[in-house]
Amino acid sequence: MLSSLLLRGAARGNAVSLIKSARITPLKAYSTVVANAQRQALAKPLALTQKVTPVAMRGISVSAPKMASAGTNHTSLWTIERVVSAGLLAVIPAAFLAPSQVLDALLAVSVVIHTHWGVEAMVVDYMRPAVVGNILPKVAHIALIIISVATLGGLFYYIKNDVGLANGIKRFWAIKGKDSEKA
Repeated sequence: MLSSLLLRGAARGNAVSLIKSARITPLKAYSTVVANAQRQALAKPLALTQKVTPVAMRGISVSAPKMASAGTNHTSLWTIERVVSAGLLAVIPAAFLAPSQVLDALLAVSVVIHTHWGVEAMVVDYMRPAVVGNILPKVAHIALIIISVATLGGLFYYIKNDVGLANGIKRFWAIKGKDSEKA
């Protein structure tokens, strides 16, 4: 539309004709749009397509796909994901330098939630209902939640009843294989 206004004004050679054509064109376009909308409204019956869900039935979600599909602004979750990712840069060395149950628990929660969000993004991206059907994405998401909760529970159990997460990883790294003993 802007190019047609400029071409009309350039062809006439003055700014006054450009301003006049700019005032007339939107009115013509608006009346055409309104006439088309009225014709379409008369041709189609009125249908309610929006499903109204009672407030008590709405679920609380902390996952980006659920929040995005609910029409909620999920930038706060995106920010939390980035804070957790950056926080891992401090938590991992701290847990190994000064092992304690608190740092081990913080490491376990951070790693599990970071991994959960990453795998959830893959499930949402690659298990699209349009490709694999409606059931498989739901099953995959439920399985992911069960695995994440079980992993966190197992890590908490290991932290509480054994040497702790950081010390356990240190012991695992200290294991020498059969090949290294012969050399």
